[in-house]
Amino acid sequence: MFLKLGYLSPESLKHLKMAGERRGVPLLEATLLEGILHPDARSFLLAESLGLAFEDIDPAAVPLAMSEFVPESTAREYRIAPLSREEDRLTLAVADPFLHPVFSVIGQGTGLSIRLVVCPPRTINRILDRLYPNLQAPASEELEGGLVDRGQAAEWLARGRARTLVEKTLSFAVGGGISSVRIFPAGNRVRVSGRAEGENALLFSMPIRYRGALLGGLAELAALPGIPAEGSESTFQLEGSDGVLSFQLLFLHGLSGPEAIVRHLPEFRPAATLDSVGLAPEQVEITCRLLGKKDGLYLLSTPGPEGAATTMFAMLREMVRPGARVVTVEERFRFRTERYIQLERRDLETRYGGRWAQLAGAVEPDALMVEFLRDSSDLIELVHLVREGVPVLCGVRGSGVGDVVRTLLSLPVDPFLLFRTVRLILHQRLVDLLCTECRRTVPAKPSLLPGGGKRGEMLEEIIRKTSFYMPAGCDRCDGKGYSGKIALAEALPFSHGVQSLLLAGLPVERTVEQLTEEHLYPAFQSVRELLGRGMVAYDDILPFFR
Repeated sequence: MFLKLGYLSPESLKHLKMAGERRGVPLLEATLLEGILHPDARSFLLAESLGLAFEDIDPAAVPLAMSEFVPESTAREYRIAPLSREEDRLTLAVADPFLHPVFSVIGQGTGLSIRLVVCPPRTINRILDRLYPNLQAPASEELEGGLVDRGQAAEWLARGRARTLVEKTLSFAVGGGISSVRIFPAGNRVRVSGRAEGENALLFSMPIRYRGALLGGLAELAALPGIPAEGSESTFQLEGSDGVLSFQLLFLHGLSGPEAIVRHLPEFRPAATLDSVGLAPEQVEITCRLLGKKDGLYLLSTPGPEGAATTMFAMLREMVRPGARVVTVEERFRFRTERYIQLERRDLETRYGGRWAQLAGAVEPDALMVEFLRDSSDLIELVHLVREGVPVLCGVRGSGVGDVVRTLLSLPVDPFLLFRTVRLILHQRLVDLLCTECRRTVPAKPSLLPGGGKRGEMLEEIIRKTSFYMPAGCDRCDGKGYSGKIALAEALPFSHGVQSLLLAGLPVERTVEQLTEEHLYPAFQSVRELLGRGMVAYDDILPFFR
C-alpha cells in the first residue's frame, strides 16, 4: 500500500524488511522505528488504526461555500478543513482525529452530525488556503518583533490570519498598560506601535503589502463592512475570559493611504452591567434576584431594535456561570465574544429550519438569548424549552408592558403553564439626551393633559417642581440638540400576586390595568432624576405616563 501511495520507494521497503528481521519486529513497527516514513504515511497509519477513511483530496474539488461551516480561526488553529455536506452530515478533513471537544462545538454550531476523514497536513493547509484566501503568510525574516516578539506574531497570524493577529495584539496591549495602538505605513513597511505614558513603542512590523489585511482585520473586529473610504470613528468590544474590553476605532486617510488608531476605553462599559444600561436601582435589584434563579422566560419589550441586544447581554452576564454553553440568536452581531455560541437569525433558518426546538436539540444550550422574536406564536415553543430546563431571554416589539401581557393572554396555551414559566417582563425605551452646551429653558410649564393619564398625580408633581429644557443645536452636537441616548425601563416581575391576577379570569384590559397600577416597577424614579437635571425633554418621557 505504501508503495502504491508513493510513501516508500522499493529500496526503502527492502531496507525495512531487513531491519524488521534484524529487530525481530513486524514490518509496520519497523517502519515507525526506522523513522524513514513519509510524513503523510503517518496520517495513513493513524486512519488505519482507528478505522477512519484516509483521503488525499484535491483542494480544487472542495466547494468554496464550505468555508461558512467552520470559522477560519478554528480551522487554522486545529487544522480542520470542511469538505462537504450531505443532508444533515458535515465531513471534515482532520490531521488529528482526537480533538473531540472541537468537533463537538462545530457540530453544535452547525446543527449537523460530523464525519471525520484523516487527511495529510499539507493537503489540509492547501484546502484552507483555498477556502480562506488571503495574502501569503510572511516569511519569518519579514516580521520584525518589538514588544510582541516575532515568533508570537507569526503564531497569531497562522492561527487566524489578520483578524486574530489584530485581536490578540489589542488584548496584549491592554494587558501591558498600553492605552492606544496605531497601524500606519512607514516606508516599505506597516508598523503597529503602542503608546503608554506618553511614550511610543513598536509592537511589531510587517511588509507594507500587509497593511490592507491588518486594517481589514480591524474593520472585521469592529463589525464594519470594510475599510471606510473616508475617515470614520466607531466603538467596539472584545470579550474574553477576563471580561469585556472596549475600544474606540478611528480610521484616517493621509498622503500615504489609510491608517488606524485604536484607543482602549477602560471606563466605557456599554453592556457590562444592568445599571449601566439605564435601569433604576430597584429595577436592577429585582432583575438580578430573578436572574439568579437561572431558569424561566424573560421578555424584553422595545418599540424598535435599538438597545435590546445590549440589555440582554447585560442580563446574560448576571444569569450564567463561567463556562456555561450560551447560545445567542442575533439580528446582526454587535460584538463578538468567545464565551458564547453566536448565531445570526439566518443561521436559525438555514441550519435548523427556523425551529427553536431543533436548535436546542442540536446545541443543547445552558441558556438561550433571542434578540428579536418575529412571530409571537413562537413563544409557545420557547415556553416548552424553558419547561425542559433552558432559561430563555427574548426580545419582542411593543409599546409597553401591557402589550406583552395582552400577547401572552392571547396565546393558545395553558395559562397556568405559561405564567409559571415567565419570570419577568421589561419594557425599555431609548430617550435622547439633551446637549448640555446648547439646551434652552422652556419659559412655560408644559400641559398635563397630553401625557397625564392615570398617573397624572405623579406627573403633576414633577411639572410643579421641575424646570424644563428643549433642544437647540451647536457645534458640539452637530446642530442636533442631542448628545447621546439613555434607556428608561419599566419592569413587571411575575410574583405570586401577578400570577394569581393573571389566572383570575378577569377581562384583559382590567387585568392589564391592575397589573400596571399595583405590580409594576415604573420608570418614574429615573424620569424624575433626568428631568430634574435637565437631561431630557418633556415630550420624550411622556410615553411612560400614558
